[in-house]
Amino acid sequence: MKRLFTISGIFMLLLLSQNTFAQEQKANKSFTFSSDKTNRNLEDKTTIYEGNVMMKNDNISFESAEKVIDDPENGTYTIYHPKNFKILTAKSVHKTGKKDDAHVIIYNYREESVTF
Repeated sequence: MKRLFTISGIFMLLLLSQNTFAQEQKANKSFTFSSDKTNRNLEDKTTIYEGNVMMKNDNISFESAEKVIDDPENGTYTIYHPKNFKILTAKSVHKTGKKDDAHVIIYNYREESVTF
């Protein structure tokens, strides 16, 4: 009887350790991006996309934006005047309430958050 409990205990530990130590694999995320013009600023380490900017990934999508600034240090896209902006998934959505920034959207791809 003692041997049965020992074998059962070892078996349960093996099952639990498999789930505990298994590494989560990230799925390949789809990403589509296009623009008419691209400029790289080496001082700020930013990339500016201008003219008919379109982007679609697993979290957001938009078309015909005037300009998008990619800031890899902060992990953000600043999107100016997008059309058909859609939030597919996001961990958080914020609204600043500033009227000056009415047509500017900031998407943080590290935190998966959107700020209007």
